[in-house]
Amino acid sequence: MTAFVILHYRAIDSTIKCVESIKALKGDNKIVIVDNASPDDTGRQLQLKYAGEEGITILMNPENSGFARGNNFGVHWAWEHFSPDFTVVLNDDVEIFQEDFSLRIQEIYDRRPFDLLGPDIVSVFSGIHQSPKRMSGYDLDAVRRKMAYVRRSSNPILLLLSSGQKNSPAVWRYFQRRSRAKQNIDSASPAEGAVLHGACVIFSRRYIERHPEPFYAKTFMYFEMEILEWLCRREGCVSIYEPSIQVQHYQYTATRLEYISILRRSKFVIKCLYQSLEAAEALMLSAEPQPAPMPQPELAFPPSYAAVMDS
Repeated sequence: MTAFVILHYRAIDSTIKCVESIKALKGDNKIVIVDNASPDDTGRQLQLKYAGEEGITILMNPENSGFARGNNFGVHWAWEHFSPDFTVVLNDDVEIFQEDFSLRIQEIYDRRPFDLLGPDIVSVFSGIHQSPKRMSGYDLDAVRRKMAYVRRSSNPILLLLSSGQKNSPAVWRYFQRRSRAKQNIDSASPAEGAVLHGACVIFSRRYIERHPEPFYAKTFMYFEMEILEWLCRREGCVSIYEPSIQVQHYQYTATRLEYISILRRSKFVIKCLYQSLEAAEALMLSAEPQPAPMPQPELAFPPSYAAVMDS
């Protein structure tokens, strides 16, 4: 059985399309929607729409706890109530068009048992294949370099230029393709140990048994998959990118509703990303071996003092 966990925030039309695409899939599938405290009552609207529909559960998160904790809430609930073979965590702006998607996951697992699996994620906005995000993971030095880059990006002029790029599919596509080419990312080829994209990630039972709340909870949004890759690498987990399964990602639907201004949206992204990088830095520092205490030399009493002690 496969459980699909959808984190919903405001974008009800996207969430409904996501749910309907999952309902059309073959296999034994359950759907868990987590409303992340949407301020527009769309969580309640979803409850009414799917009331009594077998296999669909709506969970109401009392606060907007972000990506990691919101998804952890849904994954943990699905594990406790369904104990699924696989848990698919996906954004509410993702659609699946392969009817045998769930069956293919099992076939991939039979060939190579995995902890994490990432599908090919195609951005409808830009046409870019978004996964893998990076062929190798981050270490502490890479996180600090990323922090320095994000600090520079918060410059108002650079922020305005970046906002313009993200508002144009053609320009964004050009910069993304150039960046991915520099990193030698090939979305057409399977890979192991790469950083997967968080719009859709699949956990096996053996991973959720050990980690029923799989995402690092000290982030709000962004950099979750980079931290997850680092944690998995330390644990020796098997993480696979497999292009034979694919989803479509409409991208930015919730943040567009929250922030109409592209500049305000970019500022929000920068703020959240930097906070996540700080959390990643603290996590990696806490895991570094602490230096051993310096050996203390034995005290040698001078003869006169020793004589006093012996008297």
